[in-house]
Amino acid sequence: MKIAIIGSGHIGGTLGTLWAGKGHQVMFGSRDPQSDKIRTLLLTAGENAQAGSVQEAIVFGEVILLAVPDTEIERVLEEVGDLHHKVLINSTNLRDGRSAGTEVLRLAKNARVVRAFNTVAWEVIARPQYGPTNATLFLNGDDSDAKKIVAQLGHDIGFDPVDAGDSANIPNVEKALGILWRILAPQFGREVTLRVLRRE
Repeated sequence: MKIAIIGSGHIGGTLGTLWAGKGHQVMFGSRDPQSDKIRTLLLTAGENAQAGSVQEAIVFGEVILLAVPDTEIERVLEEVGDLHHKVLINSTNLRDGRSAGTEVLRLAKNARVVRAFNTVAWEVIARPQYGPTNATLFLNGDDSDAKKIVAQLGHDIGFDPVDAGDSANIPNVEKALGILWRILAPQFGREVTLRVLRRE
């Protein structure tokens, strides 16, 4: 699958590198695709990764990961414009109490938005396996086919995907998991995470 990564920090860089390692074609979209940071990232990600402008990455990707800082969300989505019904994975978070999930739904033009990778630290993304089990990846969105695609991408890199419902559930999932993480992280560190146990 062709995946555009918008944002080359811990989340974007880690996910892009992992997906490239699993055989997906990855393009990191950057305002400066020739920067030392991007060159180093490409060396780590390997032969399935390349870099381009943000617009080039959007055109390239069948799936787009939005992993930019909270201050860049609105600017980036205005810049990219119409997303032509591509799958947009929203991993961003806001620090002002608003729901980044709701904001991206409002700002992303013609995208099939799936909320994912926002409730786990990048250290968990890098190593989702915990002994004999693995971390849960919570997914929210209104498009069932888009969620299946993102679930598979999560599974590819070692997560246990769980459908947490449609976009109406996003603020509650953000709030509940955010509160729990803030309670547990001081005791267990940034790699604390959840696994949903269910009888199937």
